[in-house]
Amino acid sequence: MKERVVRIGDPVPLIGVMVQPKALDKNKPAVVLLNSGVMHHVGACGLSVRLARSFAETGFLSVRFDFSGIGDSEPRAGSASFEELAPKECMEVMDYVQKKTGINKFILYGLCSGSDAAYEAALVDERVVGVGQIDAYCYKTLKFYLYDYWPKLFKLKHWKSFIGRKLGLKPESQQAHSGQIDESEREYYEMPTYIRVFPPKASIENGLETLMKRGVRFLTVFTGAESAYSYKNQFFESFRRVIDKSLYDIEYYKNASHIIQEPNNQEIVVARFKDWVSSF
Repeated sequence: MKERVVRIGDPVPLIGVMVQPKALDKNKPAVVLLNSGVMHHVGACGLSVRLARSFAETGFLSVRFDFSGIGDSEPRAGSASFEELAPKECMEVMDYVQKKTGINKFILYGLCSGSDAAYEAALVDERVVGVGQIDAYCYKTLKFYLYDYWPKLFKLKHWKSFIGRKLGLKPESQQAHSGQIDESEREYYEMPTYIRVFPPKASIENGLETLMKRGVRFLTVFTGAESAYSYKNQFFESFRRVIDKSLYDIEYYKNASHIIQEPNNQEIVVARFKDWVSSF
């Protein structure tokens, strides 16, 4: 495979890395990997790098890039919000890849806010044939509360925490750690400058219905760190009216952290996305 830095757009370019397989097949979609929050294009714990290289191993070209004002990409003039800019800049990258390679189909991948941007870009660009997500938009069901709260009833630490809150006591974890992130780990965390807000459920349902009718395929992974998600089929049950299960795959890795920092979970996630992308 070949990896090279690309500069996309003028006068302030978006900076990224294109990973090209040994043999380029223009009939295969290219994969575009998006930022998560303010994390640069290597991805949390290097996950985007590993994913891009794994896709190249199976013959898929990919680009992992930084949105303007993030990582290696300088800010651009204007007052548009991230939610407005992200789909446009994603389309800009797709335009670049199509012009340079002739590929006219794309798979978008993102974690957390990157998954939101991938979904929004898919809605406005019909070149998108697949969307890969980690901890995407999700909404609680009645069953969520059963899975989330029932086990806690039988754990002493949750009762101690509950009673402590009622008495105004500071939890032991806060006393011991005071919420500080170790400097060696700081680069792997999303900074609090981006506040993620979930749209109304009806809005996402309408968008998913549009994408299902277009035949867009999804692989959405949820982790145990997503507090609004507690069992594998929760997403299907939230959107049962519009989801076509032949187009939509769900995985739930309860023991995985939000940024997939555990080596064993990284192996599982990379293998799962690699297998899914290879099916296009």
